[in-house]
Amino acid sequence: MFRTGQEPDGPLSIRRRILSLPTLVSLALAAAFLIFLVTRFDLDFRATWSHIRGSDPWLVAAAFLVHYTTFPFRGARWQRLLRNVSGQDQATDATGSPVPSPPVPSPPVPSIVYCSQLVLLGWFVNSVGWFRLGDVYRAYLYRVEQAASFSRTIGTLLAERILDAVLVAALLLAVTPFLVGGDNASWVVAAMGVALVAILGSALLALVWAKSLADRVLPDWLAVRYRRFRDGTLGSFQRVPLLTFLGLLGWLAEVFRLYLVGTALGVDLSLPMVTFVALASSLLTLAPTPGGVGVVESGVVGLVVRLSGLSLDAAAAVVVVDRAISYVSVILLGAALFLVRLVVNPAKGATTAPGPLPNDNL
Repeated sequence: MFRTGQEPDGPLSIRRRILSLPTLVSLALAAAFLIFLVTRFDLDFRATWSHIRGSDPWLVAAAFLVHYTTFPFRGARWQRLLRNVSGQDQATDATGSPVPSPPVPSPPVPSIVYCSQLVLLGWFVNSVGWFRLGDVYRAYLYRVEQAASFSRTIGTLLAERILDAVLVAALLLAVTPFLVGGDNASWVVAAMGVALVAILGSALLALVWAKSLADRVLPDWLAVRYRRFRDGTLGSFQRVPLLTFLGLLGWLAEVFRLYLVGTALGVDLSLPMVTFVALASSLLTLAPTPGGVGVVESGVVGLVVRLSGLSLDAAAAVVVVDRAISYVSVILLGAALFLVRLVVNPAKGATTAPGPLPNDNL
């Protein structure tokens, strides 16, 4: 439940949770699930490995580089969202209740490089932990390192998810009619994207509808945090064309990555199919396993086989190489960035838990 006199766990505690025994066990269980799927589908390892060994290493390297262009695009978008909600804030007392005093200036918004780093760290946490807690970790890091409001930052991340959901659903609906050999499964995936938009849209409407109700019903300390969360979400939707453009570039980087992987393996994948599979893969990562492990691989292999007519071994080779870039490399580089931040700036990198932060930062 909500706490008024205590602060959230320090970064040391968060780091221990990320690298904890339960997390390692969850990764082991996900690996076991993958082994089960491989044996269930009777995959020929030798044939799959033959496809992978025959890939063009230069194109695989290009796919790797293209994949990591998504982080500057997403970092620039998040920076814009943070700027949209930067401004003055109401001061609060030790319990979080508003007090009659001059507004508290918001801290300056950091650089695109900084925002991109936190996006990558969020993806890293999503890749090693259950229930996609990367956004919460990103908001917490931003709060600790920038003395910003945690509630408002979470609001910008909800707005980010809404923008992503709309883009994914729109692109899925745009390419699904052009899929050669598409069947009901492709429309089911597109419907999942639309359903996600409906759910997030309903949450957005609830924020607007509950504005006056929350102010009347909630205690002052909680009402202040709710207002910050609401303002962070609703206030983010400024300069929407620019936000949409940056988000589109981020998603196109993922589409182009998969296209390069297919080309590297000598697989002929149409642009509509590559777009569809890349976006469907992102929806499957919503599964509560670390990085969607098990669900993504089995789902994407099945889609590639059904939509392209490739053999199971060739489709598996595409997925293995693509996930090595989009999942395994994120864990490796995310962990490296995590450790570098510990060494370069121990106070912010969480070698020790920080002292209490003011309630204005919640």
